[in-house]
Amino acid sequence: MRADTVSRRRVMKSVGIITGFSIVGSDSEAHRDAGLSEQSERPRSPSKPEAQATWPQLGGRAANTGTRRGAWGPKSDITFRWQVEAESRLSGAVVEDSTVYTSDDSVVYALSTADGSTRWSTDADRLHRVSAPAVGDSLVYVGSGSSTARANDRNAFDSHVRAVNRDTGTEAWRFEPNRSVARLCTPTISDGIVYTVGRNVGGGTVGRLYALDGASGELLWTHETGRSGINGYDAPPVAVADGVAYLAADELIAIDGATGTVNWSTDPEGTYRAMGANAPAVANGRLYVGRGTDTATTFEARSITDGSLLWEHSITRSQASRATRTARRRMEMEGKPLLGEWTTPAVIDESVYVGFNERSPRTNRTSVVTALRSDGTVRWQTSFADDRHVVYTPATTEKTLYTGDTALTHDDGTIRWRLTGPPTRRVDAFAPPAIADGTVYIGGATLRAITGRS
Repeated sequence: MRADTVSRRRVMKSVGIITGFSIVGSDSEAHRDAGLSEQSERPRSPSKPEAQATWPQLGGRAANTGTRRGAWGPKSDITFRWQVEAESRLSGAVVEDSTVYTSDDSVVYALSTADGSTRWSTDADRLHRVSAPAVGDSLVYVGSGSSTARANDRNAFDSHVRAVNRDTGTEAWRFEPNRSVARLCTPTISDGIVYTVGRNVGGGTVGRLYALDGASGELLWTHETGRSGINGYDAPPVAVADGVAYLAADELIAIDGATGTVNWSTDPEGTYRAMGANAPAVANGRLYVGRGTDTATTFEARSITDGSLLWEHSITRSQASRATRTARRRMEMEGKPLLGEWTTPAVIDESVYVGFNERSPRTNRTSVVTALRSDGTVRWQTSFADDRHVVYTPATTEKTLYTGDTALTHDDGTIRWRLTGPPTRRVDAFAPPAIADGTVYIGGATLRAITGRS
């Protein structure tokens, strides 16, 4: 690893000394609407829980629920334990065995959870647009594109899935598709199978799901996403539950993980693809995912049995206008649907938490966090009328919801704390937090380890 690739700095507990960031603990910059319906009862965690120390893949688990039982994180008295910076944006982190795994555009890193020091890093040879990692029993998996690719040379693409030893970073195997692929997305691991999705170069926008043996990299089966597949070079990771993989592309597809047989598929008006942010989540017999058209975007729940629609939810301009605090803006927004991007949801017990980032206008853009019951009714909404703010894909404990740079209460969406600082790039919304051993790890321009009172 080059000495100047990653820098680590000890961070003092005083707020406001890290790259212009500070911490606020009020909801003065957001609007909460907790009066839409009654709150549901939630079980209380022990006063001193034993922390869950693992978060092995994005979303915490293969089902992408954004939670792991026993996980807890900081609620107040927030401090930065450490931070690391790289030459390019750092992915969402995963945590296993006192090690944080993350990646930038061309390198995978293993860092100590204690102080952020580098345990190992991969060489930056022919890796480009590396995905977030996923950790298995002994290996770390990433998808990648190619640093040698040229738009007029399909043979220049050497995108692949790479597996490295999680203790040393030594390559164990790599899988290269037998056709040109622009990029392979963040892998999902379940029952020894590694799932990843790529868009074929020269095949229009046709995408393909690959299922690989996690130990050897052997190709088990593939599935073409059909119709127009994945739009662009990125694809959202699949969710896997009870041996079934769920893919969100132009259509929504449920595939048997052992055989590659399609159990069911939907072909609705609109699309489920969203540049890697809109991965599905599976919990309580339901599949949760966002979709969009040119005129509206909705978040929906479907039966995992047959894909039938159970309910859908949308953000109207009349709801979002409550955060703008200006009469003119309210009049413009009243009753009109918001266009934008949904995050992957977080699901715990019977509650579903999802973020939404408005696509336009360029100013006065609104971001919304919504808490839904399992029947689709709204428990509360918290809106941010702040051009700098982006709602990240959430992760949750039994008491606190983390949306990247903001922590909110489960009960009514009150902000516990929030990082403020330089404008957030919208791409950072694609780096969900990881929660492990009482610490929240937030990727993006900088990877931060945040601790505090639980």
